[in-house]
Amino acid sequence: MNEVAGHNCHDDYHALLFGVRRSVRYHNRRRRFYAAFHKSQVFLSLVLASATMMAFAGAIGGEWPLWAKTLPAALVSVWAAVDLVFGSVDKTWLHADLERQFIELERQLEAARNNPTAELIAEVTDRRLDIERQEPPVLRVLDTLCYNELVHAMGYEAEQEKQVSFLQRLFANFFDFGDHRLGRA
Repeated sequence: MNEVAGHNCHDDYHALLFGVRRSVRYHNRRRRFYAAFHKSQVFLSLVLASATMMAFAGAIGGEWPLWAKTLPAALVSVWAAVDLVFGSVDKTWLHADLERQFIELERQLEAARNNPTAELIAEVTDRRLDIERQEPPVLRVLDTLCYNELVHAMGYEAEQEKQVSFLQRLFANFFDFGDHRLGRA
């Protein structure tokens, strides 16, 4: 059996694999969120810019009040500024890169599934810590959702899942609240 100083390599391997897979899911969700945020900004900009053009083309000097004619343009400007400050494109790429790095770790662990060694676990753990150093602060509620998803996907008992409220789920990609009630996932 692969045991070193009272540690079972298979248990350490499994815990490490679970953590790496959870990180893959987390960064996948973050990447999809930022990509969707940016796409919604572009879509809204196109729609509102078209509305502005229609307002000017059909109602210049017409009966519409000035605020109604300029509102779509103002909304486009505000939404584009939010997207620029939020940095959704840069964050999409960051999370895509982090996801890719964690997938590489998962592949390395999967290659040694039948015979994990203490050296492999130490090497992957070290690399995982290097990757985690690059991560922005983790949203704990979103991370807990990924934990629950992985518990389900790997066939663990449902009792191991953490309770996450509807509102926590709704805002998980934006901010944490009530995360102190989640416990440690």
